[in-house]
Amino acid sequence: MPHVFINYRSGDGEQASAHLDDALRQRFGDDASFRDGRSIRLGRDFREELRESVRSCEVLLVLAGPGWAAHPELRRENDWVREEILEALRNDVLIVPVLLGRGTPRPSKADLPPELASVADRQCLTYEAHRAEYDVPAIIQALTKVIPAFAKAEEERSSQVESASNQMRDVRTQTAVQTGIHHGDVNSTVNGSTGPGSTTTHFHAATGPVNTGPGSQHAPQFSGDGPVNYTADNHGTVHNSFGNRTADQEKK
Repeated sequence: MPHVFINYRSGDGEQASAHLDDALRQRFGDDASFRDGRSIRLGRDFREELRESVRSCEVLLVLAGPGWAAHPELRRENDWVREEILEALRNDVLIVPVLLGRGTPRPSKADLPPELASVADRQCLTYEAHRAEYDVPAIIQALTKVIPAFAKAEEERSSQVESASNQMRDVRTQTAVQTGIHHGDVNSTVNGSTGPGSTTTHFHAATGPVNTGPGSQHAPQFSGDGPVNYTADNHGTVHNSFGNRTADQEKK
């Protein structure tokens, strides 16, 4: 079930809801968020699908534009923006208003129907389309603090980045670069490097030119009758192994 339910009104928060939905799913997977236009399953009763998803989520994001609180639909019993918020209140789901635009005022209790008045007291977030590159990460960061699954995913992502960084921690004054036109597997390994001649590049089934930088270049196997060219500043010995090729083949 989704961790975040996105509550919005058609014609008011559609663009923001789609953007936040995409960002959350890209960051945390398809179960990260629920948005009715995408998430309601084919053939299902949409009313039950909406209620069930609200009850099971951890956070209900209420997207509110400038005229959200004054909208007449919010006072009608069959309004689904209203019904989703009431379902969240009945089930103690954390409700977080997202103000669409920095000019959008926080709704006041006087502006809301009495049964929704408590929404006015909730701490808000802000989303603005032309500041989405800043607002979306801020919203994700805020959600990570209250949704354990998001926090765990961020922790794992941070550990992977740290692990990748640590693999290069002993490299000194060296640049590991993989470039050129190549087909097949090309793997670069840097182990405990402390100076020149410490980068090892392994080629497997390479069929095009590959250029490498300084350091000892180890190419265990090149197959085929094409030329093998080494370019760049190679210090040390370059070893070629041609498998079972005959002397005549090697001369050609």
